[in-house]
Amino acid sequence: MPWLAPAVAIGFAFATAGCTDGKAKQTAEPPRTVRVEAVQLVPLQSALTLTGTVRARHETPMAFRVPGKIAERRVDAGARVAAGAVLARLEAEDYRLALRAAEADVRAAEAEMERATAQEVRSRDLAAKGHASQAALDQAVTTARAARERLDAANSQREIAANRLAYTDLKAEADGVVMSVAAEPGQVVAEGRAVLTLATGTAREAVVAVPESRLPALGTGEALVTFWAMPGRTVSARLRELSPEADPVTRTFLARFALDAAGDGLPLGITAQVAVTPAPTPQGGPEIAEVASTAVWWRGDQAMVWVADEAKGRLVEREVSIERLGAERAAVRGDLRPGDKVVVLGVHRLDATMPIRISELN
Repeated sequence: MPWLAPAVAIGFAFATAGCTDGKAKQTAEPPRTVRVEAVQLVPLQSALTLTGTVRARHETPMAFRVPGKIAERRVDAGARVAAGAVLARLEAEDYRLALRAAEADVRAAEAEMERATAQEVRSRDLAAKGHASQAALDQAVTTARAARERLDAANSQREIAANRLAYTDLKAEADGVVMSVAAEPGQVVAEGRAVLTLATGTAREAVVAVPESRLPALGTGEALVTFWAMPGRTVSARLRELSPEADPVTRTFLARFALDAAGDGLPLGITAQVAVTPAPTPQGGPEIAEVASTAVWWRGDQAMVWVADEAKGRLVEREVSIERLGAERAAVRGDLRPGDKVVVLGVHRLDATMPIRISELN
């Protein structure tokens, strides 16, 4: 039919035009606005801030020196006690009976010593008059000496029994505060088993948990300590003790910072922030890039950031290693230069092919 060829040609033209319009629309995709901030370099040895609690320099687990059943506990956690105060007491009847038996042994040993001594005196008189042999005299002397030794041993046993009876009272050795209790009346405790913990003295320490990756930042151990409950108060401190092994659960190392005299008498248990001044490095040490924590994203185990290329209107991904990651800021090491524009919002919805428009954070 003569009209068919022109119709086919017209239809093909419309189809071609439709495809061309689709490609044009796809090519003309509007740029996506990304929020960026400029990279800043900071010294690697920036101060390390850790949060912990104020503890007493001397915290002593208090325990009975003899086993037994607790008859009473006179203090609770938080109680202030004076030196010599009775903190807890064991049932002591068995120890009283043991003391009576030891005293009876002493009396028996005294009687035996008196008899042996009198026999020694008679034997010496008889030997001097020739009515007793030297062997009999030697026997009397030996018996008297043994009696005196048995009396000494009996006296020692009586003192031990008296001490064990006294040990049924658990007394404070110095003024202090009861930090915790670990036993109740009616409980049977072994010798040396801690019943409570007593904090003594006025010296104070700040106790913090240090992540494994931050151990090198402890530096010289010099620190400044502030307290949430006392705004504006700052106390100098030094690292006194660092745990040689990590906690099996948290994988952190316990550090104790001794506060100077200005921290004496601080309330126990209050929250302390320890800002550690790291050791200086030559020429100020290497610098690392500081970015918002939201700028970091992950490809498997590799940390990444997006860097905006303004000239091309595209994003470039950069691999980085994390030096410090906080709630708001992150310190990273990688191919980043001062002034690079790092994307800080919506990083997980971006890719390197999409066109972008930059919007800088104030």
